[in-house]
Amino acid sequence: MKHLFTPNTMSQSGEVYLLRELLDREEIACTIRNEHLSIASGELAPQECLPALWIMHDSDYPRACELKAAWRSSLLETHPQWVSPDCGEAIEGQFSSCWKCGRQSDE
Repeated sequence: MKHLFTPNTMSQSGEVYLLRELLDREEIACTIRNEHLSIASGELAPQECLPALWIMHDSDYPRACELKAAWRSSLLETHPQWVSPDCGEAIEGQFSSCWKCGRQSDE
C-alpha cells in the first residue's frame, strides 16, 4: 500500500473524495485513511487529521500517479466564458451547458 495524496488544509479535503471517485472509475483499489479524524482536531496536530488517499496495490501506484497529475492539471485549466445562442445567457467557461435553456456548448 502506497500513499498518493493528502490535501494541504481541511478546506481542501473534498479533493480526496473526488480523486477517489476518479480512481474507482479506473478500477484502481484505494482507501482513505484518517477520514473521521477531523473530530480530533485540536487534540492532534492539524496535519494528522487530514484525510489521506492510499493505493492498495503497489503495482497500481504508477497509473494512479499519472491520473492524479492529469486531474490536478485539469483543475488549473480555464475555459473562456461563452454565450448560449438560444437564450443569450452568459455562461462561465467550466460549464458545458446553459443553466437557463439547457443548450450544450459548441466546444
